[in-house]
Amino acid sequence: MSNSGCMALSRPDMVNVAHVVERCRVLGPGERFVIWGQGCPLRCAGCHNPGFLPFVDATWMPVCDLAGRILATGKLEGVTFVGGEPFAQARALAGLAWHVRRAGLSVMTYSGFTADELLSGVLPDASWLLCSTDLLMDGRYRRDLPTAKPWRGSDNQRLIALTSRYRNEVERWNQPTGQDFEVRVHADGTLEVLGIPPAGLGASPDAARMLRIPGAGDSVGEVAHG
Repeated sequence: MSNSGCMALSRPDMVNVAHVVERCRVLGPGERFVIWGQGCPLRCAGCHNPGFLPFVDATWMPVCDLAGRILATGKLEGVTFVGGEPFAQARALAGLAWHVRRAGLSVMTYSGFTADELLSGVLPDASWLLCSTDLLMDGRYRRDLPTAKPWRGSDNQRLIALTSRYRNEVERWNQPTGQDFEVRVHADGTLEVLGIPPAGLGASPDAARMLRIPGAGDSVGEVAHG
């Protein structure tokens, strides 16, 4: 596996953003600002974010601008980084995490890599983001391992407390207590589905699915964001 692509598109002061949701309650504890990064070196079978996998220019946003936008949103529990692969932009996201944690918000980060792989240096600068993360959801997406555990796409994925902030809650969140999802209707006639919807809607916890509402367009099907 080559990491040359993610290294070439990684910048310490800018985040290559594929998608943003300012308020979400199904990708981590409480109400969270969610950022999907562009680019992932993994190719998990059945990935629901194929558009977020290539290391291409999406929307480059300065870390300071993103931090300002998050803090201006107000009444948030924290920020969640998904992808793509957040650790492919570890240095920039670590800087963003520093800003928001300084303001009292928590940081949850998803990764297709395991914690051991990240600690071994499989991606450049991974330790920066690990040190800036309160909760890590790790492991490849496995479509053959469905789960009822919250906030994840497959049963092998683990939620790990890296700081004391949620240490007492992690054991409960790693139990099969059920999945939640959110559906939002946009003015252009699309539905945005976040989290784990019922079978048939086809989303994963690190995907923003967009489905055309029948009658709102020429066809029924999936459009951008996954």
